[in-house]
Amino acid sequence: MTVDFVSVSGSLDIIKTTCLANRIFGQHFTPMMPRPQIDYILDTFNSFNVINERITTGGYSYYNIVSDNRQAGFFAYVPRIGDAFEITEIGIIKKQRGKGFCKKALEFITGQAKAAGAKTIKIKVDKKNETALNAFKALGMEEIGEEQLKLSGDFFVEQSILALDIAKEAE
Repeated sequence: MTVDFVSVSGSLDIIKTTCLANRIFGQHFTPMMPRPQIDYILDTFNSFNVINERITTGGYSYYNIVSDNRQAGFFAYVPRIGDAFEITEIGIIKKQRGKGFCKKALEFITGQAKAAGAKTIKIKVDKKNETALNAFKALGMEEIGEEQLKLSGDFFVEQSILALDIAKEAE
């Protein structure tokens, strides 16, 4: 099995990423939240315009995960003020889960973060998303806090904040 991380840089790549996000969110989050909330999240964080703006002016890096020439998922990260990288998006297509793509993506992001001089990688995960929470904890991330994010109207998510101390790993 080959795995490639393809940088999202043009309109066609962004369209592929928005399609992946729609597919993955629909597969994974439907049991956890109402469809209008999923649609709001997709429109607010994963639309073509949002991803394009994040890449062109926000300092975000988006990558599509390709395995054996097939789309398997995507991820995004952004350097934050100070010495942290934040993983803002990561999603794997349902039938591709359990194949180590999350681990490989985290290893890739860790390499990018170290090269940029970051000391920590953080991610916020919906508390209902036990699969992702368990996966990131198994990969060495520790829960360091929580927050409630108000989306719109009655929509909100309770998130766990996880971190990986990559400076400690280097010692």
